[in-house]
Amino acid sequence: MPAARILQEVCAAETREVALDETGRPVSVRLSRLTEDRPVQLGKTVTGRLRAIALGQGGGFIELDNRAGEAFLRLKEGHGLTEGQSLELRVVAEPREGSKLARVGLADQTPEFSSLKPWDSAQIEQVEPGDHTVAMAFDMVISDAVNLPAGGNITLERTRALVAVDVDTSGRTDTGRAANRALKVNQDAAAELARQIRLRNLGGIVVMDCVSPLNREAGKQVRDRFNQVFQDISSQRVRVLLPSELGLLQASIEWAETPMAERLLAPSGEKNSRTVCFDGFRLLEQEARAKRMDKLRLDLPEHALEWLNREGTTVRQALAEKYGDRFTYNSTDPKSPLVSVIP
Repeated sequence: MPAARILQEVCAAETREVALDETGRPVSVRLSRLTEDRPVQLGKTVTGRLRAIALGQGGGFIELDNRAGEAFLRLKEGHGLTEGQSLELRVVAEPREGSKLARVGLADQTPEFSSLKPWDSAQIEQVEPGDHTVAMAFDMVISDAVNLPAGGNITLERTRALVAVDVDTSGRTDTGRAANRALKVNQDAAAELARQIRLRNLGGIVVMDCVSPLNREAGKQVRDRFNQVFQDISSQRVRVLLPSELGLLQASIEWAETPMAERLLAPSGEKNSRTVCFDGFRLLEQEARAKRMDKLRLDLPEHALEWLNREGTTVRQALAEKYGDRFTYNSTDPKSPLVSVIP
């Protein structure tokens, strides 16, 4: 099922898009920025050289052309390739933190695709910089806890091995037998978890600690709810098991895109310098539209200003071309970007 709506926020330095389901909840986001070089993107055709064959590891290592890094190509016995051979390839999974290489397939054996769910056919609606719904979706992508529509929340914690998910029933007002209350909250949590996996570009092993009591029949309903929602909004292959005797719902989801948090956050979990700068640029555009004749100053945290001075020349040029050369940039080291009018 495609998205019901797609909101597109076009700024001078970046474009942010949000796909919404029929209830208005975000299910996927896309981000394109100046200065962010991403040569290995899902579905893109690339070329490279087979550097080493390692069938013991299931394939071979590719040295991509144009200094795009390395990738992994799955191979079987009798593949017929030789080390040093040049190949045309298609990206089937983007790279991730922790030395997780991109994965590629031979271009003539890997189907082309134009777009993943849920981006296939919904009409795009243009919104102004700083749009509330777009901002909310991108905030949700990097938030640990997500509220459930009927009360309660789920908390997602990504580790090197898996994504651990806790279900909290605080704020629920369900009535009836304990088993029925547990089933309802677990189904809500499973549906929201499916949306969050797609929204955040997650993959690998996901484990949700369900609320008890949960018998086998209820477990089937929870599993089926996750499957239904996920397959409606994602093209990724998924395998979901019935909840275990300990109440753990386990899913294995193929990797596709780089997790959005890896593009937005530093290893510390805080927004990285690039993200803070782009937050400032978006705020600057909002003020520039409202104050078309004023000169404006963008006050950035020190680490963000250092990034801007080092890597942000093209961004400053893009803003000047769109709004005129009326911006200055400095730092009193505020916690977040500030914009002021220059007297």
